[in-house]
Amino acid sequence: MNYHHSNTLQREPRLIEGVIGNLPMFRHLSGPLIARLAAESRSQHAPRGALICRRGESLPGLYAVAFGLVKLALHGSDGSERVVRLVGPGETFGNATALLGRPSSFDGSAIEDCLLAIIPPGAVLDIVEGDGGFARSLVLRLCESTLGFLAEVEANAHSHAIQRVASYLDRSVEPINGSGTWLVRLPVTKTVMASRLGIKKETLSRLLRELSERGLIAVDGREIVVHDRPGLAAIARAGNGARSARTTDH
Repeated sequence: MNYHHSNTLQREPRLIEGVIGNLPMFRHLSGPLIARLAAESRSQHAPRGALICRRGESLPGLYAVAFGLVKLALHGSDGSERVVRLVGPGETFGNATALLGRPSSFDGSAIEDCLLAIIPPGAVLDIVEGDGGFARSLVLRLCESTLGFLAEVEANAHSHAIQRVASYLDRSVEPINGSGTWLVRLPVTKTVMASRLGIKKETLSRLLRELSERGLIAVDGREIVVHDRPGLAAIARAGNGARSARTTDH
């Protein structure tokens, strides 16, 4: 896997300004402040498969994804991988770690070709000191992120594998031309998606087959057509299909 060091970072203030301006975290900042952040930030082009950051190493800043998809993962001593988050366009990662100046607790790698903006923590903290409204907004966003993570951990601890799969599909649907059916495009391989859901690839494949046999979905590679979204949502909520998952890994 390739690793991109900080000397590959580039100054592209116009491009970075557009990226920062579209981030929820900075959306309410004035134009001059966004321009100031952009002037101090750098961009990084990471090809598919590149290791963007490594567990135990310092982050150069808060990462914002302009395009592409980044996988954040933990790796066990036995080589196992647990995907904790997939980060797409308009999202950030490494916020708390960078602001606290602590080593990264995860490995981050590019699943697709990516363009990233890297915002130095010092520049963000300077604005925090001078803009109380931004400081409050930043604190609330970090709190929401923490609570969201805890809610996900709790949901994974108390839900069966089939509920997690159904919940993911229900959250990810897009309508198909007003036809009454819905489409889910898996952004990653089934191996990565299974790790993200806390199950094995074989379990994910089996559960997708089970949902397909029930007539709820139809699977074609990474594209999944949802024929019965209410039925899928019912499984996600409580578990018409929970019994079948009790013997699966959680």
